[in-house]
Amino acid sequence: MSERPNDEDADDAEPILPGVEDALDGDEPDVEYDLEDLGNVKEEWEGVTIYLPSDLHNALNLSYRELSYESARTTAYDLQKLQDFYPLLVAVGLNNLNQSDTDDLLSMLEYLQEEYG
Repeated sequence: MSERPNDEDADDAEPILPGVEDALDGDEPDVEYDLEDLGNVKEEWEGVTIYLPSDLHNALNLSYRELSYESARTTAYDLQKLQDFYPLLVAVGLNNLNQSDTDDLLSMLEYLQEEYG
Protein backbone atom coordinates (compact mmCIF):
# COMPACT_ATOMS: atom_id res chain seq x y z
CA MET A 1 0.00 0.00 0.00
CA SER A 2 1.00 3.62 -0.32
CA GLU A 3 2.94 5.09 2.48
CA ARG A 4 1.11 7.68 4.48
CA PRO A 5 2.12 11.18 3.46
CA ASN A 6 4.84 12.88 5.45
CA ASP A 7 4.39 16.36 6.90
CA GLU A 8 5.58 18.20 3.80
CA ASP A 9 2.98 16.38 1.64
CA ALA A 10 0.15 16.94 4.14
CA ASP A 11 -1.49 19.71 2.10
CA ASP A 12 -1.74 17.49 -0.99
CA ALA A 13 -2.92 14.36 0.80
CA GLU A 14 -6.46 13.09 0.98
CA PRO A 15 -7.99 13.80 4.40
CA ILE A 16 -7.93 10.97 6.90
CA LEU A 17 -11.06 10.38 8.94
CA PRO A 18 -11.02 11.88 12.44
CA GLY A 19 -9.34 9.51 14.88
CA VAL A 20 -8.07 7.18 12.12
CA GLU A 21 -4.63 8.83 11.93
CA ASP A 22 -4.06 8.24 15.65
CA ALA A 23 -5.41 4.71 15.44
CA LEU A 24 -3.01 3.97 12.59
CA ASP A 25 -0.14 5.23 14.75
CA GLY A 26 -1.24 2.99 17.63
CA ASP A 27 -2.23 5.95 19.83
CA GLU A 28 -5.58 6.60 21.44
CA PRO A 29 -7.74 8.99 19.40
CA ASP A 30 -7.86 12.52 20.83
CA VAL A 31 -11.24 13.21 19.23
CA GLU A 32 -14.40 12.96 21.29
CA TYR A 33 -17.48 11.73 19.50
CA ASP A 34 -21.12 12.38 20.23
CA LEU A 35 -22.43 9.00 19.16
CA GLU A 36 -26.17 8.83 18.86
CA ASP A 37 -28.82 6.51 17.57
CA LEU A 38 -29.27 7.26 13.87
CA GLY A 39 -32.73 5.77 13.65
CA ASN A 40 -33.79 2.76 11.63
CA VAL A 41 -30.94 2.54 9.13
CA LYS A 42 -32.65 -0.27 7.23
CA GLU A 43 -35.51 2.09 6.37
CA GLU A 44 -33.62 5.38 6.09
CA TRP A 45 -30.32 4.46 4.41
CA GLU A 46 -29.50 2.98 1.01
CA GLY A 47 -28.92 -0.76 1.02
CA VAL A 48 -26.19 -2.64 -0.82
CA THR A 49 -25.57 -6.34 -1.27
CA ILE A 50 -22.03 -7.66 -1.52
CA TYR A 51 -20.70 -11.15 -2.06
CA LEU A 52 -17.58 -12.25 -0.23
CA PRO A 53 -15.49 -15.42 -0.18
CA SER A 54 -16.35 -17.51 2.87
CA ASP A 55 -13.02 -16.87 4.61
CA LEU A 56 -13.36 -13.10 4.17
CA HIS A 57 -16.95 -13.20 5.39
CA ASN A 58 -15.82 -15.09 8.49
CA ALA A 59 -12.99 -12.59 9.09
CA LEU A 60 -15.48 -9.73 8.76
CA ASN A 61 -17.82 -11.24 11.34
CA LEU A 62 -14.96 -12.02 13.71
CA SER A 63 -13.61 -8.48 13.37
CA TYR A 64 -17.04 -7.03 14.20
CA ARG A 65 -17.37 -9.25 17.26
CA GLU A 66 -13.89 -8.34 18.51
CA LEU A 67 -14.39 -4.60 17.99
CA SER A 68 -17.86 -4.71 19.50
CA TYR A 69 -16.59 -6.51 22.58
CA GLU A 70 -13.62 -4.15 22.95
CA SER A 71 -15.83 -1.10 22.51
CA ALA A 72 -18.30 -2.31 25.13
CA ARG A 73 -15.51 -3.27 27.51
CA THR A 74 -13.49 -0.07 27.28
CA THR A 75 -16.07 2.62 26.50
CA ALA A 76 -19.46 1.11 27.36
CA TYR A 77 -20.53 1.97 23.80
CA ASP A 78 -22.57 -0.76 22.10
CA LEU A 79 -21.08 -0.86 18.60
CA GLN A 80 -23.87 -1.45 16.09
CA LYS A 81 -23.13 -3.51 13.01
CA LEU A 82 -25.33 -1.61 10.53
CA GLN A 83 -25.09 1.87 12.04
CA ASP A 84 -21.41 1.89 13.04
CA PHE A 85 -19.28 -1.02 11.86
CA TYR A 86 -20.25 -1.32 8.19
CA PRO A 87 -20.16 2.44 7.43
CA LEU A 88 -16.81 2.76 9.23
CA LEU A 89 -15.40 -0.23 7.34
CA VAL A 90 -16.46 1.24 4.01
CA ALA A 91 -15.29 4.79 4.85
CA VAL A 92 -11.85 3.63 6.02
CA GLY A 93 -11.56 1.31 3.01
CA LEU A 94 -12.49 4.12 0.61
CA ASN A 95 -10.02 6.41 2.33
CA ASN A 96 -7.26 3.84 1.81
CA LEU A 97 -8.26 3.23 -1.81
CA ASN A 98 -8.33 6.96 -2.54
CA GLN A 99 -4.75 7.22 -1.29
CA SER A 100 -3.59 4.28 -3.42
CA ASP A 101 -2.24 4.21 -6.92
CA THR A 102 -2.86 1.51 -9.51
CA ASP A 103 0.13 -0.59 -8.41
CA ASP A 104 -1.11 -0.48 -4.82
CA LEU A 105 -4.56 -1.53 -5.97
CA LEU A 106 -3.19 -4.52 -7.89
CA SER A 107 -1.05 -5.53 -4.90
CA MET A 108 -4.11 -5.39 -2.64
CA LEU A 109 -6.10 -7.50 -5.11
CA GLU A 110 -3.29 -10.08 -5.23
CA TYR A 111 -3.25 -10.18 -1.43
CA LEU A 112 -7.03 -10.60 -1.38
CA GLN A 113 -6.87 -13.53 -3.78
CA GLU A 114 -4.01 -15.21 -1.91
CA GLU A 115 -5.50 -14.70 1.54
CA TYR A 116 -9.23 -15.21 0.86
CA GLY A 117 -9.57 -16.47 -2.71
